[in-house]
Amino acid sequence: MKKIGLIILSILFLIKSDLIFGQQAVVQKLSDLNFGDVFIGYSATVPDTDPRALKISFYHTSSTREDFYITFTLPNNLTNGIDNIPINFNNYASWSRTDATTGRTYFNPYSPLRIRRIRPAQVVYLWLGGQITSSSSITPGQYSGNIIITIEVL
Repeated sequence: MKKIGLIILSILFLIKSDLIFGQQAVVQKLSDLNFGDVFIGYSATVPDTDPRALKISFYHTSSTREDFYITFTLPNNLTNGIDNIPINFNNYASWSRTDATTGRTYFNPYSPLRIRRIRPAQVVYLWLGGQITSSSSITPGQYSGNIIITIEVL
């Protein structure tokens, strides 16, 4: 088997905060989505509970409870400039008010997410995993893609 190399999904944050009455979202990326070494013709899955999943934390600085409105722009493929590897994010996204693997709320990252009535400075965590399947005809190399996350405080 030929080794493709390390596959890292680059994360590009586009943070949009509505600054109405001083509201602001503070976001921190804690880890990238990383599939590690993948072999040609091999499938890899990183669940949202895996330490290799994308993990971010965020909170708002308003003095009242606020809602977060979160949207994702997700790639359909990872690329190395020559070939593509399909990627799927279905069933691999969750959020929680605590940094724990249990008690998470699962959501569909292909649809907008609304998290309601978050207290001031209450940290919210979000995880995103994925699944890839490489074909036997792709070239070895480093494959990447961009995820754009838009977070609005409503």
